[in-house]
Order: sequence, then C-alpha cells, then structure tokens
Amino acid sequence: MLGRCVLVGLAMIAASYVAWGLLMTRSKTVRLEDSGFSLSYMMAWGWGMDERLSLTRRWFDFSGPSSEWLSLWKKPYNSGVAIYRSKENGEYYFGAIYRLFTLDTKSGELRSSCDSEGAPRRSELGERLAKAERVDADRIDPASEHLFRYVERDQSHGEIPASPPDSKYYVDLRYLGRFGLVRSGGRGNEIRFVPPEQASEPRLALETSCG
Repeated sequence: MLGRCVLVGLAMIAASYVAWGLLMTRSKTVRLEDSGFSLSYMMAWGWGMDERLSLTRRWFDFSGPSSEWLSLWKKPYNSGVAIYRSKENGEYYFGAIYRLFTLDTKSGELRSSCDSEGAPRRSELGERLAKAERVDADRIDPASEHLFRYVERDQSHGEIPASPPDSKYYVDLRYLGRFGLVRSGGRGNEIRFVPPEQASEPRLALETSCG
C-alpha cells in the first residue's frame, strides 16, 4: 500500500512538472522557403529565461538539428533571433546575441559559433558601424532597430516573404525577418515572427559574444 502511494505521488509530481513546462514554454514556427526545413524559436520561463532553435524537415515526422537551451542573462531583453539566407549557396544564418548558427541545407548540419571568424562578411556600412561608438553608430544609421527589443503588441507579423530584401549590413545575404517576444505586462508571454516589410533589419544582428 505504501509503495503504491509513493508511485502515485511520484507520478503526480512528474505530471505536474510536464504540465508546468508546457505552460511556461512558447514557440513560433516559420517555413524556411524552399530549403526543406521549418524553424521553430522557443522560449521557456522558469527560474530564469531560456531560448532555443529547433529545425524540422518538412514532410517527415522527425525533427532535425536543434540548439541547446541558451540562458538569457539580461532577460528578457536579450531574447530574439534574426534570420538571413545566403544569395550564393542558400545557407541560413540565425543570429542570437550569444551564438551565431549556420544551417547547411544540403547536409542538414546546424553549426554554432561565437567566434567572429565564422560571421558573414560585413558590407561597407556594417564595417563602419562595427568600428563606431554607440552614439556615432546611431548618428550614422539612425533608422535601424536593435535586434534585442520587444515586438510591440500592435506590430504586424507573418511569414518569410517570397522576395526578401538584401541585407544592409552583410554582403550577399538576404534579410528574412526576426523572432521576438511581444511586449506585455511582466516578462511577456507570446512569440511572434516579424517579416522585413513590417520592421527594418536589426543593426549587425549576426554579431555574437559568448559573454
């Protein structure tokens, strides 16, 4: 009898833990055009805040590669991911403040780096901004947005457009849009994808730092 009570108690604890995890996790998925992949951006609330990227091969029932959970140190203000595609070879770049992820669509490999050597080549404007102080960068590029900011509640959202614009800050890349946390009371509770026609490209969104 005692053993049965213990098993029931453990089962209830496990079920509560799973339910809590589902309740405190949000995600948004977009199709990566004709790559054969869909990309999900997830955020989880617990003792802190964490984010994760996960890829799924379309038309299959199994997931593709994914990142580990990344803790947001200055939560939630460092959340968000910007998406780019190479015009030359179709690779995808996902920029988060702590990591730069590169998806090779031919092999299905998702690479992770926080080394600037792995970043795409900057445009002339991107080079000027990378070398400028913050106040000078705002003067040089006054209309830009910062990646790690909320999506406003009245801001339109959608999917990756069929003809995304060229990147302002990187050579031979197209800017596809960004995931972000919607502003609300507390720490927010909704994830959206904002395409480029609804908000300008974030400034130098593929620059990373491991801390």
